[in-house]
Amino acid sequence: MEPDRQIEIQLGHMCNNRCVFCVSGQRTALGQAGPTPVEPVLRAIRLAREAGHRKITLLGGEPTLQPGFMRIVEETVRLGFEEIVIFTNGAKTARPALVDAVRATGGRFTWRISIQGATRESHERTTRKPGSFGRIERTLANLAARGERITVNMCLVGSNYEDVDRFPTLLAPYGVSQLHLDLMRPLDAGDRTEAELRAAMPPLSTLVPPLRRMVAGFPVGFDVNLGNLPFCVAPDLAPWIHHDGAATETIAVDGDDRLSRPWDKYLVKRRDKIKPPSCADCVLAPRCSGVFETYARFHGLAELRPIDATALRDADPNGELLGVWAPPLLAPARCRVRSDHALDVTLDGVTASLDAHGGDLARYQRFGVRGLEGAGDVTALARLLARLDAPVHPLGPAAPPALRAPLERLRRAAPFGGLRWTGLEVGPDRVELALESASARAALWIAHRGRPSGGYRVEEGTADEAMVDGLRQAMRALGPARAEPAR
Repeated sequence: MEPDRQIEIQLGHMCNNRCVFCVSGQRTALGQAGPTPVEPVLRAIRLAREAGHRKITLLGGEPTLQPGFMRIVEETVRLGFEEIVIFTNGAKTARPALVDAVRATGGRFTWRISIQGATRESHERTTRKPGSFGRIERTLANLAARGERITVNMCLVGSNYEDVDRFPTLLAPYGVSQLHLDLMRPLDAGDRTEAELRAAMPPLSTLVPPLRRMVAGFPVGFDVNLGNLPFCVAPDLAPWIHHDGAATETIAVDGDDRLSRPWDKYLVKRRDKIKPPSCADCVLAPRCSGVFETYARFHGLAELRPIDATALRDADPNGELLGVWAPPLLAPARCRVRSDHALDVTLDGVTASLDAHGGDLARYQRFGVRGLEGAGDVTALARLLARLDAPVHPLGPAAPPALRAPLERLRRAAPFGGLRWTGLEVGPDRVELALESASARAALWIAHRGRPSGGYRVEEGTADEAMVDGLRQAMRALGPARAEPAR
């Protein structure tokens, strides 16, 4: 489990890259960055551990350039940090000796590799360091060969966004567990001209097509994070967008190369961001921090438009944000959100547990029903859920014991071809399904009056090919409780 308290410490500004978005390389090039004394860093690490922090990130500049780097690593291990993240540009770690020295300390490490482009051209165009991509590749190979946990970070700027869809192919051979792409923060970029900043900050809408291709290229479940992209620019990417993270304190190197006091990372990161008043109407407003003021000066705020619950639902086919869009659409029911993908819904004394990741009692296009509590009538709740989302097999009252098994077989087999299962009625010894095609409506029933029986009838329209094929599939699903045409 991810430690719930974490701290990151900047070991200094020295860096051997010259990234277009970062102050550290610029300060190094100007001779303004030197080694950071190790004792203040060790003291800060000890205080962080005493304060209860369990995870620590060592960052720069490039932390491995600091003369005291190994002493700092050894101290974090000695203090018992549960996870130690080394945020590196992969230059020195291209040599196996450094990786082996770190591993020999016995700590539990995550290597966060700064890859500033998914191809050699875009990476070196962004780092302005010839040969840096080859060192990244050797670093990834070294870490993968040793079974180390690898994550990757990139700052999304004008020089590298166009080929981010190459990341799935680049990262697959190395067992990378996470990719985090973040928008450039102008206040962290150093002393840049207006032209440099404008080149680094293209319109957000131009970033979306390659990001969509990238997300689609990863296997389902791969951990992709898109940092600080406004949700409204690409609602379909909302499940992967994040504007903050786990509570994190940062100790940075100030202008005089002294360590700062710890500060709230995400509170500070929001201070130069703005949103238009219309964003207050967006269903995702509480989790979106808007855009940087510099970006707004270049491109305005017209791209930012509020998303309502229905639009977010339609952009979220897998229900990963069910807990965000469902409550506004479920009135007058009472909702208790358990996570982004799960919530409890109560209406007329009945509570249904909805979960995008599954459920056997009912299944809708974007979620399932995992459990039911309460002794009330589920009819009103079933109607509400059917309005919320298209049913695969809808919620209904509990079947009598003798009919539970055949009803369960029908639920597991649904959908039946092109038929929609739109309703379920349950009596003391009979269950009836409402099934619809584009041009007909039928009822399929199962009963148990001493022995199992069943049948179907077309109630409206003329049975088309979809209806005939769907009824055949339902009959096969019934197995022992075979249905015969009603006479």
